[in-house]
Amino acid sequence: MNEEGIVVVKEEKKSLFGRLFHLVMFAVAVYGAVTAVAKVMLRLSNRLEEDNEGNEKKRYLNFMNGRNIRFSNEKVSNVEINAIAGGVELDLTEAELAPETTVFVRAFMSGIVVKVPPMVRVEVETADVLSGFLNMVPNYESENLPVVYLTTQSIMSGIRVEMEPEEE
Repeated sequence: MNEEGIVVVKEEKKSLFGRLFHLVMFAVAVYGAVTAVAKVMLRLSNRLEEDNEGNEKKRYLNFMNGRNIRFSNEKVSNVEINAIAGGVELDLTEAELAPETTVFVRAFMSGIVVKVPPMVRVEVETADVLSGFLNMVPNYESENLPVVYLTTQSIMSGIRVEMEPEEE
């Protein structure tokens, strides 16, 4: 104490090492949490895909990775895709589509591409927040064509529907 009764407290500065240590510990904790969630999501994804075998309704979960889903000469009437921070390409060009095929997409921070064969009508219903949607399929008027009903729910994602060009 000095003569006026004021106590002088010296402020301690944190060392650079201490700050770096805290930052590294935070990064390790975040990495561990993300790794644990990724393992759980992968297990859930594998379980969903096991149920797809032999069913016309297909369900997929994609978490933080890229994925190509392609159907070759397989009956498909209903597809559900859930994507979190990843990219999915759904290729229906060689699938045996039902007269009315339903595709339901939920996406969070993801990019989704849906490819349909020529001469298919695509009817779209979207509920998107901070997302982009692009339908590049011509609007056919014929009632006799197969229909793909596409429903999307997305946040901070991009979804594109495109048609494979007809072979000449």
